[in-house]
Amino acid sequence: MDFAVALLVGNSGQVAVIWLALILLAVIALFALALPRGVHRPRQISAWLADNAAQKRAEEERRAEEAAETIRYADEIAVAARGATNTAERRRDECQRAQAAVEGAWQAYQRADAALGRARRAAAYGFPDAPIDNDERAERAKALRRSAQAAYRRGDLSDTQLLDALTHRNGWDPALHPVEQELVLARAAVSHRFAAYQLSLDAENAAWQASDIATAAVRSLRQEVATAEALAETARAALPETTGHVPSARRVAAAA
Repeated sequence: MDFAVALLVGNSGQVAVIWLALILLAVIALFALALPRGVHRPRQISAWLADNAAQKRAEEERRAEEAAETIRYADEIAVAARGATNTAERRRDECQRAQAAVEGAWQAYQRADAALGRARRAAAYGFPDAPIDNDERAERAKALRRSAQAAYRRGDLSDTQLLDALTHRNGWDPALHPVEQELVLARAAVSHRFAAYQLSLDAENAAWQASDIATAAVRSLRQEVATAEALAETARAALPETTGHVPSARRVAAAA
């Protein structure tokens, strides 16, 4: 036993060389096992290694392109969310203006209705029903024209109503007594103002519907941004350092 130990100690250099040789042979054997069938010669091995390297580069490039596409989509959806937010803000402003228009139309209708009440009270006292001459008829026609044009400028008459008054159609008779003429004008104003109020209500409803749609779009896009940003962060982590810095979707959205 002592002799064997002394022999090993005395030949430690040779033993190390033998072990290295055995390890090298084992590595070569493993490498040979990893080679595909029919690849044994140096040229074949070199070609196989080059092909593996090319496939690896192609796979890395494909993954990098997929990651870049994921990041681009996150940036684009963030910009879209920013645009949707601006649209929703405009829709809310339109709702405020529509509400103000409804209030204004209602107040105008109330003023027209109050004027109609005064005209009715004035007409209740009656007026002379005596024949008129041509001069009086001409004066009443001028008065009708001036009253109708003034009412139109105030917004109490529509374009069609003004045209009817000036052409003496659809109940606009220049021969009527001024008190009766004022009653006809007041009724026309109430009709127009109420129609305008109804239109303003329709516009307000449409504005609120558009605002609801825009708000829902913002919520949906924000959820999409959160999902896309999470995928983009994972993609950025997978990109090689040589691709450079890619801004996050949140920063792109904030700068938009």
